[in-house]
Amino acid sequence: MLRKHCILVLVLALVQFASTHALGGEASVSLDIAGLKGEQLRNVEAALAMPPGIVRDNEVEEHWLEHFVNRMPELVADALEPFGFYRSATSASIEKTDELTYRVMVKIDPGPQTKVRTLNIRITGEGDQNKQLLSIIREFPLRVGDSLDHRLYEQGKLDLRLEANNLGFLEGHYTTRVIRVDPGQNAADIELAFATGPQFYFGKTSFNDASDSYPEDFLRRFLTYREGEVFSHRQLHRSRLKFYAADRFDNVLMVPLMDEKVGRKIPIRVDLVSGKRHRLRPGIGYGTDTGARVSLSYKNLKSGEHPHARLADLSLAEKTQFFESSYTIPRPGSSDDNLIGTVGVRDEDLDSYETRMYYVEVERSYGLARGKIGSLFLRYLYEDGDVANEDDKIAKLVIPGVRYYQRDYDDPLNPTSGYQFRAELRGSHDALLSNLTIGQVIAAGSFMLPLTSNLTLHPRVEAATSIKDDEFSDVPPSMRFFVGGNNSVRGYAFKSRGPENKYGDVIGGDSLLVGSLELEYALNEQWGLALFYDAGSAFDAGEDMDVYEGAGIGVRRYTQIGPIKLDIATRVNDDNEKIRLHFSVGFDI
Repeated sequence: MLRKHCILVLVLALVQFASTHALGGEASVSLDIAGLKGEQLRNVEAALAMPPGIVRDNEVEEHWLEHFVNRMPELVADALEPFGFYRSATSASIEKTDELTYRVMVKIDPGPQTKVRTLNIRITGEGDQNKQLLSIIREFPLRVGDSLDHRLYEQGKLDLRLEANNLGFLEGHYTTRVIRVDPGQNAADIELAFATGPQFYFGKTSFNDASDSYPEDFLRRFLTYREGEVFSHRQLHRSRLKFYAADRFDNVLMVPLMDEKVGRKIPIRVDLVSGKRHRLRPGIGYGTDTGARVSLSYKNLKSGEHPHARLADLSLAEKTQFFESSYTIPRPGSSDDNLIGTVGVRDEDLDSYETRMYYVEVERSYGLARGKIGSLFLRYLYEDGDVANEDDKIAKLVIPGVRYYQRDYDDPLNPTSGYQFRAELRGSHDALLSNLTIGQVIAAGSFMLPLTSNLTLHPRVEAATSIKDDEFSDVPPSMRFFVGGNNSVRGYAFKSRGPENKYGDVIGGDSLLVGSLELEYALNEQWGLALFYDAGSAFDAGEDMDVYEGAGIGVRRYTQIGPIKLDIATRVNDDNEKIRLHFSVGFDI
């Protein structure tokens, strides 16, 4: 009897399940909105999201659905007001397609969009004549005649307040912030009044080094401000990045001691947690310019009264292998003031040439200003190279030179705007322990220009030329110029194109000119797409240039070590090897 009862219960449960799920499906309410598009539509869709409880136990609660539909005109009006639509008309109806499925039909007429009739923005207080603040007002994102967009209004308010804060007006605030809307005239009058208050300055900076590892003079090298300068949170952030860039600290906090200010001077406390002195970092990877590679990096970051740094890098790749060791002695000044000694050996086995280099270099670098570094160097180079199967050429060169580097990005790893530039002047003379007389100038620049919030333009250019007294055949491979590769002309192998000898072998040129345009669209914080066009030539000055061109598409993966780039490039006006993949990590020129 019990068995029959259990079977009957099971059958009834199956019948109920079949009737509610298999036959009728799950209960649902869909939304169909007509009359809007773009951001207005997305905002209204968010406002009309079905509240919980309308679908319960696989049934639609019609009473609650009708109540929610009756409120829709009010919800739509609120959702459209930020875009300047104050006279919208909304109708909503319910269609029941079957026992469990409902559709809500919403028809919206947003009405006329309100325009900015007057815009009155004024600054009072000490900063009323400040050029940067007045510039922010001139660039306010809303102008007379524009459609009223509350998002742009709020962004303009925020920009002014943040700029005042970064100019030391820490007590700045709005005394008036009013939008008066005249629905009958579809017009809005905006009035903003910002009181800057007093301007504050940097006071004394103290250091709280948890392990007392470094002398104060050394730590002050990383500060990008001085006592008495205008207080700026932006400068605190830049100083913090300088500390981290030294790779000596695991944690850095720049703390303004607002409660301890003396007059208008704000003391700063820097809290530091030192990292490990000895660091060994193995690595494995792949790049189309180098092939598969393994690497090993060692750092010995000394502390105490003489915080010198010893670095050693070993890289073994299919096409290039190198070992380099350097010793850095900090000099008085900024964190970019250093005396650096370097020794190394490098092998390259490329399509165009084979070479082995031994070098020793001494460099004195100087921090010139924010993001600007200049240096003087003296290098000894011994190079045994083979280009186009010619007889091995041995170069013994003493090379003095000057370098300049400048960089300014909004983010050091995954930037969205900024630029970097580098230039080098170098040469050797046979009267200075060298067997070759040559002078070279090399310059390169890369820019990031945001066009919209998601779209960025990347122009890039590199140029170089040589002045020589000797035959070009005496110039070692490392001082010749070629095109092709990730940061040159994509679609061609690394350093695979340039002037050729009479047998058609690539031998490189004494000059270089390469340019690139790339459009990058960020899909979200993790992924992006790119379109690019590259063109360039390695050539001999005074002779015709053969220009190589490449174009294609790419994928970007934004990570904590910089963007990972995968590009698919095709050659332009070249029938050979139509498609080539390029893979690289990081942002460089």
